[in-house]
Amino acid sequence: MERRIIVSGGDQIRELIMPEAVQRRCVRLEGALALAARDESLFCACGDVIWRLEASRLVPAGLFAGGPGVCQLALSPCGKRLYALLEDADSLLMLDALSGAPLVVNRVGVCPRAMAMDEEGEIVAVAGGECAQTVLLCAKTLDVLSQLPMPGMVYAVALSGGTVYSLSLNDTLNTTLTTVSPGGVCRSLALSGMPGALCLSGGLLLAATHGYLYTIAPDGSRVLCRRSAAGRARRLFACGGQLLVCDMLGEAVFALDEGQGNWRMIGESAVDAAIL
Repeated sequence: MERRIIVSGGDQIRELIMPEAVQRRCVRLEGALALAARDESLFCACGDVIWRLEASRLVPAGLFAGGPGVCQLALSPCGKRLYALLEDADSLLMLDALSGAPLVVNRVGVCPRAMAMDEEGEIVAVAGGECAQTVLLCAKTLDVLSQLPMPGMVYAVALSGGTVYSLSLNDTLNTTLTTVSPGGVCRSLALSGMPGALCLSGGLLLAATHGYLYTIAPDGSRVLCRRSAAGRARRLFACGGQLLVCDMLGEAVFALDEGQGNWRMIGESAVDAAIL
């Protein structure tokens, strides 16, 4: 089954058709960085502004004010709210996805690195970066619900069924996966390599570190599989049965060939990617 992915970087946004990664379109967009997509909605952060684009043609359709250091964008499940994580302002900004009007902003740590939303669009989790916390917020108001202490700088978060997963840098310059269940039970699991990204796929948790990709039991208690990974993931996601990694070191997108267990580069000069 064909799937469309959008790749940003190198002052361009490109449309690739998976699983063969055939490039269909390429449009120049200076400073193209973070992406967010849902259905036919597509947004791209460029410096301090955010472009809304027609997903079918990659044509700009609106320009929103963003903020300093937009490191990640996300859309609510309903597609009405757009979230911009501002690394340089230590903040999370929520905008109206249609008009671009800013709705609310709140502080979320020190140099926050990543965010994730639960399946219902009720909670946003933010990797608080240097404050060594994972911050949980109400997705509709950005009120802080909880600040979960972590063993070091937090790089990645994921949410599933009320369980919060976080990747943080530990004292050995490797990774600690912290899992907090809805009942408040906290588990820690040591992983090799510096923290990268998290992804939920097929009922399992996938954790990418520098050089490794781990498959982990949903309760965070044990590693089920470890394999080599391409670089150090900025983003990790599944697309039509394939795993894709945006490598923050080489600025490229790689796809995992499950049959041979090899990674193949499908896009150069890539900062972020999103599935349409």
